[in-house]
Amino acid sequence: MKHLLLILPLAFALASCNLSNEYKISGEIDNGKDKTLILERIDLAQNVVVDSVKLNDNGRFSFKGKRLDEPTFFRLRFDSKNFITLLADSSEHIEIVANTPNLEDSYTVKNSLGSNFIKILNRKLKLTRQTLDSLTNLYGTLAVDDRVRKTMIEREYLEALNDHKKFIGSFVMQNPRSFASYYALFQEMAGGTMVMNVFDKNDQVYFSTLATSLNLFYPESERVKHLYQYVLQVKTIQKREENIQQLLSTAQSSIPEINETTPDGNSVSLKSQQGKIVLLSFWASWDAASRKENKNLKRLYDKYKAKGFEIYQVSLDQSKILWENAIEQDQLSWINVSDLQRNGAPAARAYNVRSIPANYLISRDGDIIGKDLFGTMLEEKLDKLF
Repeated sequence: MKHLLLILPLAFALASCNLSNEYKISGEIDNGKDKTLILERIDLAQNVVVDSVKLNDNGRFSFKGKRLDEPTFFRLRFDSKNFITLLADSSEHIEIVANTPNLEDSYTVKNSLGSNFIKILNRKLKLTRQTLDSLTNLYGTLAVDDRVRKTMIEREYLEALNDHKKFIGSFVMQNPRSFASYYALFQEMAGGTMVMNVFDKNDQVYFSTLATSLNLFYPESERVKHLYQYVLQVKTIQKREENIQQLLSTAQSSIPEINETTPDGNSVSLKSQQGKIVLLSFWASWDAASRKENKNLKRLYDKYKAKGFEIYQVSLDQSKILWENAIEQDQLSWINVSDLQRNGAPAARAYNVRSIPANYLISRDGDIIGKDLFGTMLEEKLDKLF
């Protein structure tokens, strides 16, 4: 892959060096007679339809527009599931060859370095997703008490995810002036979870590097301004949280208190559970991963409740009806509270919750002894405690 990234600039240097006052996206799509092909520009907030054409027998098409002020993302599509993502620069004359049933898997692209980068990134993401989906499906077939194999699969899952993160990091460092690196940093896994986490100090290096580099070359770009401000805001938040944690440590303060309301209107505090091993869990009815984790928590709660284990679960819902329905459907018998403020919930801010499900394991003395423990990792920890 490294050699490919080095060769591509040479392969497209001549093709991209023209003095035209317009960009052009043209090509041929097999088996597309009478289908409408749409060209969209991908802006920060929305996709904007630029043009469309009804394909004839030969499947030829051609779109063009005035010279681009900055590298621009486009989507060539038949519908929302059958499309190609392109990255056009200034006056490139991009040529596409594809087949109608599956544009993404069949297309080839010429005369556009950025668009070829996008193709490489999408292909890598697809392979990683397939690997993770396969491991997830295998995990689901294992017996509940098959801890050895479950632990192995969890490790393989993390290794595959980390390999993809390393690929993205390497890509960004090799291409710090390319908008394709922006595309890489915001790739998502199935379910909408971002691969790279800007709040992770290791991942944040790549966001910062790209924001600084692109800001030098495209200071007026709205996309670049957004990235630059995004990174600055995250760093500001992290600095503020570090200062708060330092103050708490200096004052020898206890963990942040939570005192929220149950579905029946009673206030229950986290501190009231001191003396038990407590799992402080953050979830929401609308989050599929949280609902899946509830099944595991239910099994562990039944196993350890009599020994002094309690779950204090904070919902980040906004709708009381959806929250109550989820509690009933999942048959949750432990403490469930919420202030119905979703991501603005003070409890979530106090515990720096960036994604859900999230949890903290708290000792009988009120000390945090574990964070984000799921599956076999949580069960093994509880086995040691009880």
